[in-house]
Amino acid sequence: MKIRRNIFLFKLYFLLGDLWPLSALAIVYFQQISGSYALAMGVFSVANLVQSISEIPTGVMSDRLGRRRTMIMSSCLYLASFIMFALAGNLGLNVLLLIGGVVWGLAGAFASGTDDAFIYETVQQLRKEDKYDIVYARSKAFGQIGLGLGALIAALVTYFYSLNVLAWVSALLGVGGVIVSMLFIEPDVKFREESTSFRHFIAALKEFAKNKKLQILSIIQMLGRGISFTAHRLEGAYFNMLIPTWLVNVTRMIKQACGTVSFFIAPYVRKFGFYKLLVTSTLGMTVIKVVSVVLNNFATPFIQSCVNIFYGISSTAESALLQKELSPKQRATMGSIVSLMGGILSAGIYWAVGIIADVSSVYFAIILLIACNFITAGGYYWMLKKYKQ
Repeated sequence: MKIRRNIFLFKLYFLLGDLWPLSALAIVYFQQISGSYALAMGVFSVANLVQSISEIPTGVMSDRLGRRRTMIMSSCLYLASFIMFALAGNLGLNVLLLIGGVVWGLAGAFASGTDDAFIYETVQQLRKEDKYDIVYARSKAFGQIGLGLGALIAALVTYFYSLNVLAWVSALLGVGGVIVSMLFIEPDVKFREESTSFRHFIAALKEFAKNKKLQILSIIQMLGRGISFTAHRLEGAYFNMLIPTWLVNVTRMIKQACGTVSFFIAPYVRKFGFYKLLVTSTLGMTVIKVVSVVLNNFATPFIQSCVNIFYGISSTAESALLQKELSPKQRATMGSIVSLMGGILSAGIYWAVGIIADVSSVYFAIILLIACNFITAGGYYWMLKKYKQ
């Protein structure tokens, strides 16, 4: 079956799609242009708000128009946002950063829910639905490799050149994601109904409202991801206070290497149960972070980079649990409803943490985010006791 080639293309897509060398130092780059951590984190906040607003219509479009077309639009918009970030460095215009954030958020909305649904429907057509978490984990592992390669490129570029040059290199590499997205094969999903977008959304919303387990799981995931993503963006600024700029990218290489190993391990530990894995991995990541910030010295970035040894396991478990609860007819739309709420929460966290970093310090903001991880771990533990999985 031609659809089988998607399995390979997913790996290539995540590798090239995550090959954004500016990633680790984006917060530093934005802060250099804007002169404020609040404004720098505001770029991420704007991106999350736009993504949140766009989640529902783009999710409906994905269910109605198909996964391949939606992924192509996402890749093209990501490329456009990277170009705007690079131009902002040349022209010194904060407005270009914000416009780039808007386009970046729209790109994320097209991809959100669609990529997971695309993988699920591909394995479904191959009659291997029970292997979804394995295909997902192996595909995402290549995303970690892409991030690692991006960090290597960033280390070399920042050692010899500037962050603005790095931004342009990042934009150039964004072409790869566009090319791969055009090679995908659309799954033959017979149950996509020809209903109006509004009716499709209402149907998905009703399905979500009926499922209490999905609601609770979504709330916990939203909080956890909001905290995790904010910490991931801010840590570049924190690490840059402890080690040279080019070395920050070396620590990111270590982080992505750990993430790659974690995604490859994920299929082999599924037998322990997804909720148990989520509790264990969340606590494991938190302990590593606590040890690193207590030291607060040259070793801190290297120790904290090891948290990703749990990331692939937790991400795979989260996605597998979520996909089991989503309705087949509105899979991407329901996923977008979850992402909508999560995006709004993340936008608020980004903005608040940026202000805290300006008013107090980046170090204090990092400590606050680490403390919030215990709430997420407690939520997953409650789910474990309630559903015994």
